[in-house]
Amino acid sequence: MDDSPIIHAFKRMQVPLMIVGSNGRISHCNHTTDHLFGYASGELMGRPVSDILPVASLAELNAHIKSPAVDVTVKGMIGRKKGGDAIVLGVYITAWTDPERGQQHALVLRDIGDEVNAERLAKEELRRANNAIKGARIGVFEYNTVTGTVVISDIGRELLELDASEIADVQSQWRARVHPDDLDSTLQATRLCLEGVNERASYEYRLRRNGGMRWRWIRVDVSVAERGRTNKAIRLIGAITDISERKAVENALRVSADQFRSAFENATIGKAIVGLDGAWLRVNPALCILFGYSEEELLKTDFQTVTHPDDLDADLKQLDQLVKGEINSYQMEKRYIRANGAIMWGLLSVGMVRDAAGKPAHFISQIVDVTEQRRLHELKSEFVAIVSHELRTPVTSILASLTLLGSMDKESLSDEAHRLLFIAQKNGERLHTLISDILDFEKFAAREMRFTPSGQHIVSLVEDALLANLASADKFGVRFNGPRANRALTGFVDPRRFQQVMANLLSNAAKFADEGSTIEIGVKEQTKSIRVSVSNVGSGIPASFHDQIFKPFAQAEPALTRKRGGTGLGLSISKQIVESMGGEIGFSSVEGDQTEFWFTVPKHNLKASDVSE
Repeated sequence: MDDSPIIHAFKRMQVPLMIVGSNGRISHCNHTTDHLFGYASGELMGRPVSDILPVASLAELNAHIKSPAVDVTVKGMIGRKKGGDAIVLGVYITAWTDPERGQQHALVLRDIGDEVNAERLAKEELRRANNAIKGARIGVFEYNTVTGTVVISDIGRELLELDASEIADVQSQWRARVHPDDLDSTLQATRLCLEGVNERASYEYRLRRNGGMRWRWIRVDVSVAERGRTNKAIRLIGAITDISERKAVENALRVSADQFRSAFENATIGKAIVGLDGAWLRVNPALCILFGYSEEELLKTDFQTVTHPDDLDADLKQLDQLVKGEINSYQMEKRYIRANGAIMWGLLSVGMVRDAAGKPAHFISQIVDVTEQRRLHELKSEFVAIVSHELRTPVTSILASLTLLGSMDKESLSDEAHRLLFIAQKNGERLHTLISDILDFEKFAAREMRFTPSGQHIVSLVEDALLANLASADKFGVRFNGPRANRALTGFVDPRRFQQVMANLLSNAAKFADEGSTIEIGVKEQTKSIRVSVSNVGSGIPASFHDQIFKPFAQAEPALTRKRGGTGLGLSISKQIVESMGGEIGFSSVEGDQTEFWFTVPKHNLKASDVSE
């Protein structure tokens, strides 16, 4: 039997085959079976089938065949190789009874591991796709052109607001609710697919919501799934998505863009979008008028061309800082050359626009013609300087004469003459102070004020200031209480300018202090500076005036100021002096109570560029 032609052919077959006898052992198998399970040729003969298959007995193997069938295919049976590794098998089992050997089982084996993995991956991919469709709220539909029926998924029904269990004429309902302006274009897109012109189409349309006149935007992507012999589409499949939110964002962006375009084009001041290389990318009509070019002519130039050569470096330096992110924007006055060669002063404001990655994209520039304002300011400064200088010389002479007269023998003048002489002298001093303040203010405005800082004992300077301003204390009925501090404290200041700041603060403190009160002067050492303070008790500074206190000509109560005197320039000048010497100045005030003005001076010398305007 073992050497029969059938068994001989059995052994040579390239498909794994084996026969299991009635004793549950392998009676025949070919070399392909041995190789499948990792055994040497003939090594499986006589072994229990349970060594390689998950069956404990012949009965368990036979149990796979359900009567009256005589064979069965078992898919996914886990075999075991010689080394113990598992193998996924597809096993065809057939049984028969041999008169001599009893019940026999023939097994055809196949390694289906790759197929199972592929099937598992396909199922996993399908599961992910279904989850993605559900998560993305995408409806799916199929349209059969032969039967005229539409099958639509549950999400598709939700998007079209159809009940999940409702048997409805989807096409009729859809036509009735599509916006009339969108119906023809959507039908045309589908028609081109049906007629074989296109394989797929996409279209967007408005769909009226159930029970009202509100609209939602729907996008449909459709493609041909099957065509007939005449190339006419038999089945279309498609996806439905609600794009209402996207449309709302697009509409908002469109409105924003329209508003920007309108503001840009209709602005009465010059506006431009400028490339990183300085080329004009876009200019508005006002800028063209400003420079005297047509839009076409201006777009052929760049901002460097129309900038005065003497102002170009300062502009480029700030542009470089802007590109590097060191500043967010900048503003400067610069000269421009108009088309006719005339020089124009412009107030330039520049900001940077960056892309999504944060890289510089382009500049936004705004230019205001300040030529006339600049001319008037120069005329004003020149006029003030001329008048002030013309007044200072005669006033100085008059004050000297009045002082001389006041020192003469009093018996030679009447009491009335002495009274008038005193009034003239005081008014002359006020006029001299006013002229000096105006000249100092103009020097700061023109950046012509110079400082000569040196190491000074601050307490000594403060004491000198108190002695120099005792007359102010006597005039308003107050007294100064000097600092109790280390007399060796040294700061770097210009002594003359320091005295000017102290005179302003002491004078103000005396003017607005309660009569009979004491003004406290403090000197305190800090880490890098020395803090000088002047405190009084009086009416205080109104909260509404705090932001204006250091601005030129600022006066909280004009009537009171006129009564007590003052130009409104003292604190503004003091602020500029302190900051020019490298310090800070500030105040705190409670209405009807204490007011403190303070400033700091550096303990260490600063560079000349840091203290000179």
